[in-house]
Amino acid sequence: MTVFTLDELKDTITLFSAIQADFWSENSIVALEHNNHESGCVLNVTGDQTEEIQLQWTTVIVKNGYQEEKKFIEKSAEAISFFLCRKYTEYNVIQESCIGTGVDYWLGYDENHQSYDPMNFFNARLEISGINNETPTNTVASRVKVKTKQTTPSDGTALPAYISIVEHSTPKAHFSKK
Repeated sequence: MTVFTLDELKDTITLFSAIQADFWSENSIVALEHNNHESGCVLNVTGDQTEEIQLQWTTVIVKNGYQEEKKFIEKSAEAISFFLCRKYTEYNVIQESCIGTGVDYWLGYDENHQSYDPMNFFNARLEISGINNETPTNTVASRVKVKTKQTTPSDGTALPAYISIVEHSTPKAHFSKK
């Protein structure tokens, strides 16, 4: 079984600061513990792949700075999506995108990849969404449809788009290419 060690996100996405990566990791731990999960819980992944992934962490979080559920769910979904991106694509997270592009992040090859081009380093797009607890009116499937349509403004780039939805109460994730 694949294991994602949330504390090690800073080793997975190397083009962001370790401090920012630790912040994303903390949000994931808070979101999972908010839903009564412990280190070692299993993330059920569907989409282009079907797999169970064990989520582990050792960091103990002081939660006074994590009271707004919407915020920590969103940042947790980003952290888990970054791990999924590294596992299921050739890409790494390169840069946060600007509002209006229809995606959250730009993806690209690592410098040591044979297809890396320093003059053209955006190679794919990533749109992410987080759900705390799936409901009949807010499902992973419905969110996939919404987020897939949302990527339209940057379709002119002809770059592949990946959709990642992370639901925390189960926990489960959907990761697929548009």
